[in-house]
Amino acid sequence: MDSIEVEGKTYEEAIRKASQGLNVEEKDLDIDVKEVDTKGILGLLGSKKIRITARIRERALPVSEPVIETKSDTPGTADTPEEYGMKFLLEVADLVGLSFNIKVSKVSEKLDRLVFMVQCDNGDILIGKDGETLEALQYLLRLAIAKRYKQGLKILVDINGYREKRKKTITIMAKRMADKVRRTGRRQKTDPLNPYERRIIHTLFKHNRNITTKSEGEGHVKKVIIFPAGHRNGNR
Repeated sequence: MDSIEVEGKTYEEAIRKASQGLNVEEKDLDIDVKEVDTKGILGLLGSKKIRITARIRERALPVSEPVIETKSDTPGTADTPEEYGMKFLLEVADLVGLSFNIKVSKVSEKLDRLVFMVQCDNGDILIGKDGETLEALQYLLRLAIAKRYKQGLKILVDINGYREKRKKTITIMAKRMADKVRRTGRRQKTDPLNPYERRIIHTLFKHNRNITTKSEGEGHVKKVIIFPAGHRNGNR
């Protein structure tokens, strides 16, 4: 079997199911987005689902230049996922009346993650409360690139360094909760977090002998449970 059609509550879940079903890495899949239930995408509230067809890629795609930079007055063409992603974001900037300066690079050892760094005035408009609008923008960009290029690339969009600031906030919060877990022996639960924020906490305690973490909930945003190592499933 060299292709499979799957459905997931999120794009990431659908890609993961396809990768497992075909027994190949995500980077070796060509993705065709068949159907998207867009209910709740704005602000990532409510439910949504996505259906994709995944095929095993016959050959690896050529690696593009590591860094591309453009400004909102020079959209250019869209020959690669990087260029298309910038064009997508520049069109969003035009719609909301903002001027973007965008840098994009490929990161990770497998070069399967695109990072779009956006600098602009009044960026809070596209960040939203707790980054909800930024997450929605990133989600839509990921779907647009997947549909056009049939690739399961991981996408990260940041505006005015928001994610690094958010990472520091999440890290401080998680450490305080972990300290309380050590003192009381009782688990602590975060507010609902997006995948990027949950990953910060899981990575923070990945090699900690005293603290364990797990995600709890359904859909895109989930809570993280922080509990003493050795407590089964964090139920105590």
